[in-house]
Amino acid sequence: MNKEQAYSEFWSGFGVLAWEENSMPDDETIQSLIDAGVAEAKYPYIAYQVIVDDLGHPVFPMASIYDRSTSWKRVDELANVISERIQKMNTIKLDNGRMFITKGSPFMQHQMESEDMNIRRVILNLGVEFFTEY
Repeated sequence: MNKEQAYSEFWSGFGVLAWEENSMPDDETIQSLIDAGVAEAKYPYIAYQVIVDDLGHPVFPMASIYDRSTSWKRVDELANVISERIQKMNTIKLDNGRMFITKGSPFMQHQMESEDMNIRRVILNLGVEFFTEY
């Protein structure tokens, strides 16, 4: 698996829709994913950055969890699940090495969306490093 596929595999493992932030699907595509059982609903969902560099050079991508709600409960719970997974995981195997994900600082912060006061967004800061295998 290449670096970009590793990001997708990691973010798709939380039971909600997840996609690279620059390729958000249209509503019809989202509905077809829901119909196919990929996720239960459009919200919450994860939008993540794909940032890569040469092996041995750390990068610092962000991800956002979005929910349509008047409560922060679901986004906070999902952020905590992601935090726990990062703390417990070792690395993700790549074709030419491994991908190591760590929590950035601050790891999580709330962000209100000005266009819709019912959208809750949590921003997650990460560290990612790519290593070769010898």
